[in-house]
Amino acid sequence: MTVPAKPVILSDAFFAEAVCRNCGAALHGPHCAHCGQKKAGRIGLGSVRSEAWEKLRLFELDQLQSTLRLVVGPGKVARDYVYGVRKRHTHPLKLLLLAIAVLLVVLAQTRYLNSANVQVSKVMETVRKYAEWSFSLGLVAIWCASMAGFRRRLGFNAVEHLVLALYAHFVIIVANIANQLPLLVLRTPAWLAWHKQWSGVYMGLIEPAIVLLALAQFFLVDLRRQWWRLVLAGAVFVATKKLLVYAYAWLLVKFALARAAA
Repeated sequence: MTVPAKPVILSDAFFAEAVCRNCGAALHGPHCAHCGQKKAGRIGLGSVRSEAWEKLRLFELDQLQSTLRLVVGPGKVARDYVYGVRKRHTHPLKLLLLAIAVLLVVLAQTRYLNSANVQVSKVMETVRKYAEWSFSLGLVAIWCASMAGFRRRLGFNAVEHLVLALYAHFVIIVANIANQLPLLVLRTPAWLAWHKQWSGVYMGLIEPAIVLLALAQFFLVDLRRQWWRLVLAGAVFVATKKLLVYAYAWLLVKFALARAAA
């Protein structure tokens, strides 16, 4: 691999060199003769869209390997990816879409947002139906936190910050899936009540911890001198997510009331 071990300003010139950014071998054509990866270019909106379309194949072994790498190093994987090491890592959009699909299946099976033997109004039924999608707001919050704390650091552009947000949000969704799995087995009212009461507390700590770990790894943060950047980013993440959740809930209630009145 040729990812810099020390902070290096990312620029177009970095990718202009005739070097494979996946394995470090010299390039003599559009593809690496050693590992087979296509010559990496800088990530932009067009490249993200085209690569996601080319690699939209689900249930591959590399997804499991990528998941394991991401659990311990979300920021490192994102850093590798934007610096051109892409053959060994699954595309972030592909992973995120798969994680969302699994989470929705698990939520449907656990009926986490449902209450047994309770009659609900049409308004509450609509709110319950769409409330599951509030988890997607975390992606925006992570991107805002990254931009607020590290916008000018190492030359990363907005889309490269988004790559970090996609990988970190994937790990957060995996954590939420793991949090829901016990409900597939333990369905007693007492356990469900305990889970609903406390899961919000510990997940409220786990999610910011994942974001801070990803930011520290991605930007090679020196904790002794740049700790304040992480504090700022963490505060922005928590505040932005709360604001977005409140706004989403308000809009959802308005939408449900409008549907009920129609």
